[in-house]
Amino acid sequence: MDRIVSDVFVTAHCDLATPISPGLLVILDASGLQPNSYALDVALRTVRDGEGSGLVAANAVSVTGIATRRLADRFSTALVEAEATDVLSAAAAARELVLQPSVHQADMMSKLLRGLSRTTTVSGTLSLVSDILGRPCSLVEASSAVIAGPPVSVQSKALRQHAFHSPDVGAGGEPGMVCPVVVVPGEQVRFWLVCVLDDADDAIQRAGLDLLGVASWAVGANLVRDRLVMERDARHRLALLNEVVGSGELPDEAILAQMATFGWSATGWISAFHVQLSGPVDSNWVLVNTDVLAKMLLDVGIDGPLIERTDGWSGWVCAPAEPPVGDYQRLARSLQDALAALVADSDGVSAHAGVGQPATGLTGLRAGLTEARQAAALAGAGTRRVAVRHIDELGIQRIMLGWYGSADFGRVVAAFLAPLTSADSDGVLLRTLQVYLDCLSSATSAAAALGVHRNTVMKRIDRIAEMLNVNLHDPEQRLALQLVVRMRRLDRSSP
Repeated sequence: MDRIVSDVFVTAHCDLATPISPGLLVILDASGLQPNSYALDVALRTVRDGEGSGLVAANAVSVTGIATRRLADRFSTALVEAEATDVLSAAAAARELVLQPSVHQADMMSKLLRGLSRTTTVSGTLSLVSDILGRPCSLVEASSAVIAGPPVSVQSKALRQHAFHSPDVGAGGEPGMVCPVVVVPGEQVRFWLVCVLDDADDAIQRAGLDLLGVASWAVGANLVRDRLVMERDARHRLALLNEVVGSGELPDEAILAQMATFGWSATGWISAFHVQLSGPVDSNWVLVNTDVLAKMLLDVGIDGPLIERTDGWSGWVCAPAEPPVGDYQRLARSLQDALAALVADSDGVSAHAGVGQPATGLTGLRAGLTEARQAAALAGAGTRRVAVRHIDELGIQRIMLGWYGSADFGRVVAAFLAPLTSADSDGVLLRTLQVYLDCLSSATSAAAALGVHRNTVMKRIDRIAEMLNVNLHDPEQRLALQLVVRMRRLDRSSP
C-alpha cells in the first residue's frame, strides 16, 4: 500500500475524538469491546480521516466480520488482527522498529561528530564519511574533476546549488547524493561532496544526505583554513620577492639567507620569467592554481620557485652553466605550453608571460625579473590569449616602452585619445580600434575577432575617425594612430 509508518499510538478507545496524525499506526486494545460491535468500524473511519497508516485490533473478543473487512478495503486502510499478552510491550516493540532508521541515523551522526573532532583534513573527513555510509565519498569541483577522495565519474549537470539525491548522479546513470560545499558565504559554490550509490536505497539516501550536509561544513572549514595558510605563505613569499627585486632595505646577505629558508636558489645561471593574467581572475584564483601551474611547469622541464602575485606569478630556473643561445626559445615554448593548458578551461582568462636574459647571482636575478615583467607587458599588448616573449626578441619595442614611460608622451597620448575615451565609457570603441588596427585594417578579420558583423565594425571605425579627426585611409595617420593605441595598451599592462 506504500504507507509509511511514522509512529505508534496505543489506545483502548478510538473514535472521532481521538487525535490521529498522518502516518500513525493505531494499536487498539480490543479486549474490552463488545462482540460484533461497531467500534472497529468507527476506529477505521477515524484512522482513515486522520490519514493514519493502519489499525491493529489486539486481543479482539470476536473475529472481525465481513462488513468491517469490506469497510477497511473501501477506506484503503490496513486492518490487522493480533494476539498480544502485553499490548504495551507489543506497541513498544513496534515503535522501536518504526524508529529504527532514525536511531540508526542518529548513531551515524554521532559517529560523524565524534570523528570530526579528531580529524582536521579534507581527506580525513571524506574517509570518515565513506566509512560511516559504507559508500565512497569524494570532493569534486565544477568541472567534475575529483579534488580529494576516491576517483568518481559525475555528471556535471548533477552539480547544483543545493543538497539532493538523484537517480542519475554518476556518469553511467548511477543514483547518488550531492551536497554543495560553502567555503565562504556569498561566494559562488565551486566544490561539491558526491557519493555515488550502487542502488536507489532510500534509507541510505535520507540518512546520507544529512551526513553530507554536516560534513560539507567541516570540509568548508578545512578549505578556509588551508586557504588562510596558503595566503599567509604567499604573503611571505611575495614579501621576500619584493626584497629580491630591490624594493626592500635588507642587505643581500640577509636576502640570500631568507631565500635559503624557502628553498630558493640564486646560484649558477638564472633565467627569470613573469606571468601576467587578465580576465575574470583575482588573487584567490592565482592562489588556488599555483600548485596546478607548478606541476604543469615541472612536466615541461621548468623546475624552480613559483611566487604568487595578485595578478600572476614570478619565478626562475637555475642552470650550472650558461645556457646556449637557443635555449631561451625552448624555455619560452615550454612556458607557453604550460600556460595554454592552465587557461584552457577558464573562459575569458588570458595569460601573457615574459622571459629575461640569463644572468648570475642576486644582481642577475633582479635584472632578469625586471626584464621578464617588461617582456610580459609587451606580450600582453597583442591579441593572442596566451603569449610568451623573450626580452631579446623585443628590440625596438623596449625602447618604445621606455619612451612611453615619459610624462610628456603620456600627456600627448591622453590628450589625443580624450575625445574617444570620454565618450567610450564601456571601452567598446577603443577595443574595436585596437583589433581593427591589429588586423591590418581588415573589417572582416576584426569582425571575426570581435564576434560582430562586419558592418558593425565599419560603423564604429567611421565614428572613431570622426571623433579623433583622423583619416584611416592615410598610411601615415594610420601608423601614428596605431603607435598611440599600442603605447597606451603597453602602459596599461606594464608594472
